[in-house]
Amino acid sequence: MTGHNYSTVHLDQWRDYKIFVERFSENWAFRGQADACWVLNNAIERTTFIQFHKGIEAEFVAEFQRGARNYLSKDETPGHLIEWLALMQHHGAPTRLLDLTKSPYIAAYFAFEFCEEKKDQNVAVWGVNINYLKNRSLEILSREFGEALEESKNLINEDLFEKIFYQNNKKLVFPVEPFRMNRRYSLQQSVFISTGISDVPLMDQLHFLGDSIEQSVVKIEMPTTSKKEALRELQQMNLNRASLFPDLDGYALSLKLRYDSMKTPQQAIEENLRKLEDDRYKFLP
Repeated sequence: MTGHNYSTVHLDQWRDYKIFVERFSENWAFRGQADACWVLNNAIERTTFIQFHKGIEAEFVAEFQRGARNYLSKDETPGHLIEWLALMQHHGAPTRLLDLTKSPYIAAYFAFEFCEEKKDQNVAVWGVNINYLKNRSLEILSREFGEALEESKNLINEDLFEKIFYQNNKKLVFPVEPFRMNRRYSLQQSVFISTGISDVPLMDQLHFLGDSIEQSVVKIEMPTTSKKEALRELQQMNLNRASLFPDLDGYALSLKLRYDSMKTPQQAIEENLRKLEDDRYKFLP
């Protein structure tokens, strides 16, 4: 346990992770990070300008919308604020959204992809119970937006999201889902969570969960030395930079990572000898 009160699980090797993640239901989403010391935070809270004044995030979004229209066709132009933020996120502009994935294996790929293999250093995969996050946030939002939520059948729709965004005063974290998802986010099985306040750290806003944060937020740590084994097995699942980022840049980087994670000739010889030995005993009477 840490000062933030989420659960932390330390695993010794990659095979332990594969066993551990089987216990998660479809209510969970995951985020992989190359350094276990990093907490969850969105890009907007890492900027310096967000502290200038309360309305600066709205100004930033409005300026992006004005400029982006020069690069987008009519069909490509988002129709709602959530879609605009997802587009900004896709192109590297900081927003209050944080993207997770429904797949613990995709999250593991992102954790290991660029980590440095160092002794006594860990990667982390964070798990968040999205369903519980939604239900708890709806309890709070219903106090002010009960009628709107009743009409939307308890969905935080585009209109309600805009109100929360521009009010910028609800200290909570909740899932959001753009109506249109680009191909990359679809391939990565992305899920977005949003903070209710732009200039307060996401980890601090997660405290709206109270004591239940321990059951709904978990950090799974693994040693960085598991990188090559993990990437080899994830490659066998067709999880690599090329499949998750379907362009030439993704393909080129996936090739580099695949070669970097190859076994050395000596490792391959030793593994083959072990297999031959296993096969020899397997068929003995």
